Amino acid sequence: MSETVTPGVVLKTKFVTANKKGFQDYVQYVDREEAKGKGDAHRSMFSLYNHYMDDPDKTSALFTQQSDHLSIEGKQGIKSLFEQAQKKNSIMWQDVITFDNDWLQKRGVYDSKTHTIDEDALKQVTRKSMQSMMKKERLQESAVWSAAIHYNTDNIHIHVATVEPNPTRDRGKRKPKTLDAMKSEVVNGLLDRTQERNQINSLIRDHMVNTKKENSSMKWSNREMKPFLLDVYNHLPEDKRQWQYGYQTLNPLRPKIDELTTKYLDKYHGKDMKQLHEKLDQEVNELKRAYGDGPKDKKRYQHYKQNKLDDLYKRMGNAFLQEMKRYDHQQYPRQTTHTNAPYKSMPSGIQLQRSLRSIQRSLGQTYDQFINDLDHQKLEREIETER
Repeated sequence: MSETVTPGVVLKTKFVTANKKGFQDYVQYVDREEAKGKGDAHRSMFSLYNHYMDDPDKTSALFTQQSDHLSIEGKQGIKSLFEQAQKKNSIMWQDVITFDNDWLQKRGVYDSKTHTIDEDALKQVTRKSMQSMMKKERLQESAVWSAAIHYNTDNIHIHVATVEPNPTRDRGKRKPKTLDAMKSEVVNGLLDRTQERNQINSLIRDHMVNTKKENSSMKWSNREMKPFLLDVYNHLPEDKRQWQYGYQTLNPLRPKIDELTTKYLDKYHGKDMKQLHEKLDQEVNELKRAYGDGPKDKKRYQHYKQNKLDDLYKRMGNAFLQEMKRYDHQQYPRQTTHTNAPYKSMPSGIQLQRSLRSIQRSLGQTYDQFINDLDHQKLEREIETER
């Protein structure tokens, strides 16, 4: 039985209108002692919510898209907008972004010893989240929001209230894609795996597709590659424009191209592949820790590793296909299209050797490095003897 993962970030949202009981239920969070004797029965519910959000004993300063710390005038301005929204029966969207404190601490946002929080970081991800929401819901021109970071529970969380002073809709339910985007903005803003993901991309593109590692000692031999290369080459479609890994006409050949790539990687990049799998597994674990392992959250990361491996095989496959194009041009320089008929006579050993050498160069090793390899020199002499 697998252990349930505590998500680093949880987003919950609901909406209420000023004349619904649900709104009254929500504002019961308000500190009753502070509310006593202040005419709360007649106070605007929208204003009351903002009053609660700005309680200095429980929260950070009230902040918005434009301000980190609302002044007295700023608070009056927000209050007026919320009161206007209530009078016009606007929906109020209430979002709560809850964090696992241990996860925040690992991100460098929270210090459990001093109980201090990087409020700027939390405010920035809140703004990005709300920008994403308003763009997807088309509220950029009509909505305003205010928010506060709360410390009065076991988990640090952020309350956000959004209204339309001049309502444009009477339905409050948001699209699932909107909620996914909001949460992703928070996670990505705090997780910041840019460096690690750049390393993965470099490992795929630079180490295994474009250049070889400096400390590697790759030896050249075409005996294992030759039959697989010819098997693909001799079954390619006539139109060389279709010699691309993703082309539908190559669907039957793609397993053979992948087999060619696998043999190359096993022979020359075993260590790189091991490192790539380790880094991809680490990324999946980080994403799982951030989002949780619920059915909906798994969709965010369950295919991440396979997608990266598919990208590697696509790039490697195209590298082989490009070299096959050049090889084809060397064999039949006057032909504009590829046909299977001429291949009844097998290409000469030296021609095949040159093509394979070109493939090897494009995937990671230079000719100058090959020429110093004794095995390569021996093979060249053998080919010359056979001619």
